[in-house]
Amino acid sequence: MKNILITIVTMAVAFGISFYVLTNFYKHDNELDLEIEGTSNLYVNSSTDDTTLDTDADFTDNDTETSYNESDLVTDTNSVNTDMFPDTEAIFADLTQWKTYFNRNVNLSSNFVPLNNQGEEIDKGDFLSDLTSGSFAPIKLLSGTEMYQLYDIENIQNQKISASVIEAADLAYAYFVKEGTKLPEFNFSDINGSNFSNSSTSEKIIILTCWKIDSKKSISEFSRLNKLYDKYEAYEDVIFLSISSDKSSKLLQFLTKKEFRYPVVADQESYMKDQIEVRQYPTHLIIDEDGNIEKMVSSVSQLEAALEKIAEPDLTDLEEEEGM
Repeated sequence: MKNILITIVTMAVAFGISFYVLTNFYKHDNELDLEIEGTSNLYVNSSTDDTTLDTDADFTDNDTETSYNESDLVTDTNSVNTDMFPDTEAIFADLTQWKTYFNRNVNLSSNFVPLNNQGEEIDKGDFLSDLTSGSFAPIKLLSGTEMYQLYDIENIQNQKISASVIEAADLAYAYFVKEGTKLPEFNFSDINGSNFSNSSTSEKIIILTCWKIDSKKSISEFSRLNKLYDKYEAYEDVIFLSISSDKSSKLLQFLTKKEFRYPVVADQESYMKDQIEVRQYPTHLIIDEDGNIEKMVSSVSQLEAALEKIAEPDLTDLEEEEGM
């Protein structure tokens, strides 16, 4: 009987232990599942947070980019000196507006102050060279000094305006680089038999015009050129001379109908194109007393402006010397 009781007690204890172990194992398993589920939720939240951070990062990058563009606008070449700019919207409205503005306000052969697209003073040769790219146009600033600034026209949807600027700049640059160089050797006889050479014109100012009968612009300038002749021909140290591509017989016949007071040298197309490198008719040159090309321009208005700033001081000095 005693042995039976011991067996029953032992079985009860074993059952209790087993029940305890199984109960705790089940509880632990549920807690583990909860931990795993919680970890999964944290991962999803973490992923969501990462997306938010990426969005913030993108926003920050965009904000930085916007700030950069705004900085560009602050230093935009066309915003410099805007208080001295004319109405550029009207100027570049179409080709006619641009040409009207250019012809009335811009003289690329003058001694202007050249400014780059940042409003900084640069070399005139560099200014004209930049214009030949077609990316800029010259704008005359509204100031007391003759100042031209490069104006960015790359965004202007009118290729004809760009082509017009390039054409004018090419000519102005080609003539500008000739200034300061020696006038090529010459020995001319005009249609009336008078002779002109480097030696006979030494230490004199020469006002030289290159023209031809077929150039309507050349002929249209005769009246104003005659007035210049009347104004300066009294000075002994000033020589007026013109050279033409036409034959002597044709010139003699033409000049009986059209008055031109300059001495005229015939048949000089080769000298003009190959030696002086004339690119347009008419072309006017001012040669100083040392035989250097002081100014080379393509219109009588440019010649008049150049004479006022270059020749007249020299002529005043000559007049004073003659009066002594």
